[in-house]
Amino acid sequence: MEVKKSNKKAFSDINVTPFVDVMLVLLVIFMVTAPLLDQGIDVNLPVAKAARLSKDQKPVVLYLKRNKEIIMDSYTVPENGLETRIKLVFRKRTNKDIFIKADKELPYGFVANIISKVKEAGITRIGLVTIPPDEGNE
Repeated sequence: MEVKKSNKKAFSDINVTPFVDVMLVLLVIFMVTAPLLDQGIDVNLPVAKAARLSKDQKPVVLYLKRNKEIIMDSYTVPENGLETRIKLVFRKRTNKDIFIKADKELPYGFVANIISKVKEAGITRIGLVTIPPDEGNE
């Protein structure tokens, strides 16, 4: 038996094509999912002139849905347990601000009752979130 010697050298470069393919797939996934991450709770807000919210800190937001469901920190809170939940959330916070996003179809009395429960929990500043007139569809 005779062994032939080859003059070819071993190919030692890294093939980056699979790496680029994976990165492009990840880029497309992030581009598709990023707009979906900041959706929040679906509440039909009223239109009114007001100052815009500051984006310095993550604010505590209380959502009041049309069916009188109360949502805080992505959890449904019963109306009678609202004060306890607020005290728990604000226990370690120095900033005692809360924002309420209430559906415009809710009765005034229900929203006023929720605001009084928030005040009884010790919150000093309450903001009602609305849509500016130029962004509203009315």
